[in-house]
Amino acid sequence: MTRTIRYRRPWVYPAQEAALFCPERFAVVEASTKAGKTLGCIIWIVEQAVQARPGAQLWWVAPLYVQAHIAFRRMCQYLPRGMFRANRTEMTITLLNEVTIVFRSAKDPDALYGEDVVAVVIDEASRLSEAAWHAVRSTLTATRGKARIIGNVKGTTNWAYQLARKAEKGTRGYHYAKLTAYDAVAGGILALEEIEDAKATLPSDVFAELYLAEPATRSRMFAGVPPEVTPAEVPPDARVVRAWDFASTEAKAGRDPDWTVGVKIAQAGGLTYVLDVERFRMNPEQALARFVAVAKADGCDQVVEQEPGSSGKLFIESLRSRLRAERVAGRLEAANPSGDKETRAFMVAAQWSNQPQSNVRLVRGNWNTDFLDELDYFPNGTHDDQADAFAHAYNYLEAKVYTPGSFRVPGQ
Repeated sequence: MTRTIRYRRPWVYPAQEAALFCPERFAVVEASTKAGKTLGCIIWIVEQAVQARPGAQLWWVAPLYVQAHIAFRRMCQYLPRGMFRANRTEMTITLLNEVTIVFRSAKDPDALYGEDVVAVVIDEASRLSEAAWHAVRSTLTATRGKARIIGNVKGTTNWAYQLARKAEKGTRGYHYAKLTAYDAVAGGILALEEIEDAKATLPSDVFAELYLAEPATRSRMFAGVPPEVTPAEVPPDARVVRAWDFASTEAKAGRDPDWTVGVKIAQAGGLTYVLDVERFRMNPEQALARFVAVAKADGCDQVVEQEPGSSGKLFIESLRSRLRAERVAGRLEAANPSGDKETRAFMVAAQWSNQPQSNVRLVRGNWNTDFLDELDYFPNGTHDDQADAFAHAYNYLEAKVYTPGSFRVPGQ
């Protein structure tokens, strides 16, 4: 017995529909944060899947596993029950017509070759490596498959920006669109006061990229996205440390205070692995309790920047006392670096941006996106807590001169 399913496209605002549901084979969309590009592409790729032949594959490709998983989870939430079956281990969604949507990380571009794909969404394109784009493009050749390439604007030197300029010129088979925050306001999915508040509080170049989809001319200390790895790929004999940047302000309405951040890294074989990021806003007592719990779970050295003066020394000693009372393994080291935050981050930024491939590896985790966002805008972003803690951790492991309770980086 044949089963008929009637489909009606969910509501999308006019600019969103024009950007994504166009007849061209390739659509390149430079978009504001929260402008509806991800939801629009979920709807688009489901429509492509409904029309595909049984056995066909469609892909959703993102720079990191965690980003692909977000889209997978959202699609599972949006699709009606009974219309699909999901494999949460493989991150696939198979519709009733036996067409499968596969959610993939671009961690290893070579692993993207070989399949024949009828449609693809490339998410966060400005963060995806050009090698990954080349691999994905090859999978569309035999099928003459379609692609929707979406993302925020991240400078002018990446392949996604250059492809957008090609599409903007009206190249045959390509469609270009820009979705700004004000388009989303006009479409009714964002509030104008929220955008105006962001404009008033964010640095102008950050606001331009995040909300207007306009590239900033500034240079980036942390350029690109390093390769992603699983925890099992970190060598067991790696040296490990977690460094902290403390803040003691709770989040309140209308305020955007600093975060307490602890960045855990490891080093082995000439590579630096970012293992984990703790990031929270709590009052001083809550922050201290969280710090102790994390240090106990880590079992590795902890590094905390010591503020100048007697208050800084007292704070470090209070942390040491608390760790001793809780019988926490590992040492607590006080960091006394000189120079501003950019200077402190110089060495690790050079490893991050090393060419042809970064000397940093990013361990898969839910913290990845926030970490990358902050480093991408460092030192001009609203917050720099993660970047500073990352620099402290790297400099601690790289330091040539050690003294009890402190360290310094040669040349500073």
